[in-house]
Parts: sequence; structure tokens; C-alpha cells
Amino acid sequence: MGVDTRIPGLERHPWQHALLHALLAVSVPLAAAGTWWALQGAAPAGDTGTPQARYALLERQLERQPRDARARVLKARLDMQAERHALAAAGFRQALEDSPKVARDPGVWLECAEAEALRQGGRLTGTPAQLIDRALALQADHPQALDLAGSADFEVQHYAAAAAHWRRLLDALPEGNPRRRELGAAIADAERRARLSLPPER
Repeated sequence: MGVDTRIPGLERHPWQHALLHALLAVSVPLAAAGTWWALQGAAPAGDTGTPQARYALLERQLERQPRDARARVLKARLDMQAERHALAAAGFRQALEDSPKVARDPGVWLECAEAEALRQGGRLTGTPAQLIDRALALQADHPQALDLAGSADFEVQHYAAAAAHWRRLLDALPEGNPRRRELGAAIADAERRARLSLPPER
């Protein structure tokens, strides 16, 4: 029988719960076509209100300027929304490789981690965990990175490490934040499992 990795109070593994949907929600203002074209200093003719139209505009922009990392990230976000996870992962990776500025943004590393995880069936082990580590190296107290790092540790039964990441996140959350209760339950569960389990294999 497989290990039960459910967190008390959550129907899904925490990284698939509210966190990464929140990441995409944060991206919405930047992903708006009007914002992107304003940043580019040019306004295209035609309707840019639909995701399909925005996607086509970004594809044309990348044909003209293949190293436009901003357009690459926006296109990858639209791929994520359309559940084209492999395309999204490739797009985020390309943007991270092409732009030192993008590579300094922990949020993009986390978006890439999400895409890679969904591409491999929702698991954070392997490449996604490595990308999360890159985000933490850039910002050790990044809330989403701490949340994901805890989920990645929990997935491979490194319960003490998971609890440590989540406790750092809990300490940073203000009183009254609705996540404190579910996060506290997750920490308690991880700590209980750590006490009852053998040390993880290295």
C-alpha cells in the first residue's frame, strides 16, 4: 500500500491546492495584452481580448524577437492556463536561459517548477524540486517557495524537512491569515509522521 500523503483539512496535496493557482492569479495583470504591448511601446491592431488572440500576438512577437524573455514568459503562462504543461515548461526554461533579469525572479522559477510537476503527472520530485531550490536560493523567505519546498519534502517522506519549511512560512504569515489553520495542521501531521517514521533513505 502506498504512503498516505494527504494533508489534514485539504482535499488535494497542498501545492495543488490554493498556492499555485494564486501564483497564476498574481500573473494576470502582467499577462494582460494591453500591459504587455504598453511595455513594448507598441499597440497592435485588432482584438487582443481573448487568450487565443494574445497567444497569436505573442507567437508573432517571438518570431520577430526570439530572445524576448518577457513575451516568452507570457506565452508560457497562457500555455499553463490551457494546460499545455510541456510547452509551458519549455517556455519558462527558455526565458530563464535567455534573460539574466528573468533568472533573478524566484517567481518564474516556481512557475517553471509547477509546469514541470504537472508535466510529470503532478509530482514535485526531481526537476521541479531542483527548480524550487533555485527559487529559495534567490529568496530564502519566499512564501510560495517555502510552501512548495515543504510539499516536495513531504512527497518523498522527508517529514521533518517539510515541517521546517512550512513552519518558516507559518511564522511569516500575519495573524488572521486563513492559511494559518490549514498550514498548522499540515505541520502537525508532518511532525507526527517524522516521529513515527524511519529516517529517509539518502
